[in-house]
Amino acid sequence: MERTSSLLEPVFAKLGIAEGVRLIRIKTDWDKIFDKPLSLHMWPSKYSEGSLLLNVDSPLWVHQLSYHKSAILKKLGVYGVRDIRFRVGKISRKAQPVSVVYDVPGLSTEDSSFISGLVSGIGDTELREAIKGAAEKSFQAKKTEEKRTEK
Repeated sequence: MERTSSLLEPVFAKLGIAEGVRLIRIKTDWDKIFDKPLSLHMWPSKYSEGSLLLNVDSPLWVHQLSYHKSAILKKLGVYGVRDIRFRVGKISRKAQPVSVVYDVPGLSTEDSSFISGLVSGIGDTELREAIKGAAEKSFQAKKTEEKRTEK
């Protein structure tokens, strides 16, 4: 059976949110990828076209991490990261809120039920809401396109 993420990647790419979802995955797995103290002194800030920008809490740590760049990159390679950059910046471990749409105009009860079933097994709240939003946008775009072709 294919992993859900591999099935949804083309949808995310079409919606233009693939990089955002990838960044959320990296943030969610951060403490599994890196042990302390590394995970405490750097935090993923931005992901774009295979390049990950890491905020680091001090110039000393930026210098130290630059010696371990290849090892860090190797661990992040499974997430599609091909390059990393370091900058001194704020380490914010708070989950960034993902907008939740409760009433989705244009979606049928059947569509909403399908989407709820699709995301029901995802434990991470932030990732679940991101995928739910992407699926809702995908359904809305499909319905808009169907209406346009009917005319």
